[in-house]
Amino acid sequence: MEQVHDPFSISTVTLDHWEKRNRRNNFFELVYILEGSGEQQVEYTRSAYRQGSIFLLPSSDCHTYRIAEKTTFLFIRFNASFFSGEQDCVIDFGKWFCRLNFILGNYSRRAGELITGENDKAHLVRLLELLMYEQQSADNHSRRIMQGLMVAVLELIARNVADVLPGELNGENKRFAEVLLHIQYHLLDEDKISPTYLSQRFNISATYFSEYFKRNAGETFQEFVLRSKLKLAEAKALFTDTSFKEIAWDLGFTDSSHLNKMMRRFYHKGMSEIRKGVVHEDAN
Repeated sequence: MEQVHDPFSISTVTLDHWEKRNRRNNFFELVYILEGSGEQQVEYTRSAYRQGSIFLLPSSDCHTYRIAEKTTFLFIRFNASFFSGEQDCVIDFGKWFCRLNFILGNYSRRAGELITGENDKAHLVRLLELLMYEQQSADNHSRRIMQGLMVAVLELIARNVADVLPGELNGENKRFAEVLLHIQYHLLDEDKISPTYLSQRFNISATYFSEYFKRNAGETFQEFVLRSKLKLAEAKALFTDTSFKEIAWDLGFTDSSHLNKMMRRFYHKGMSEIRKGVVHEDAN
């Protein structure tokens, strides 16, 4: 198993038949079809691809391609360390990390194109073209320009993930769906998901908030946040090589044992079992 630790890489590969890449990413991989046609398969679902198609892959071993016409793939792999250690980096690393986690925890991972809207897709294609250009230029400004471009790429992806998320959430009205989406989007920012902040942000009585949340969600606010963090922990275990200790720390658990205990309580499987690909049907 090849472990991908580089913070950011761009590569192009031309293939007339697909060769499985035994690789594990720290976060995920963006795939852009420069030319060619065929089918993408994720588990048992297939979707046609052609020039200009864009896919998001959390793990290289969960998919395959049936190539009908010789295909040139552009692969962009990245993780949170792309912005770390940069003294002159103007990007808010915390926000970048939140975008990565939001996408990783909420992307459906179904076969098919990442973005269907013409405008957003055109924007994303242009950003990818600029990334390729800056990688080839490789001057003193290229890395910072590429950081800015990657922020825009992540925002476009997050917007498209968020667009389909409210319809899948258990809310009886639009406002509550927005509350849930806000929590998912800021899951690791304790200040922005506190009941006090949410009450003020969404104009809900602070004394009524707990009752309001449980009536709409069917579970308490604390249970929802915990389940959301466990869902993200599951995705990190399945689709990244991040250590359990680091996952626990990032998500606010005391240690990996505490995380493992909670995972077994809610999903009846420990982190090691999940990493091996054994996922409880209720966890999705």
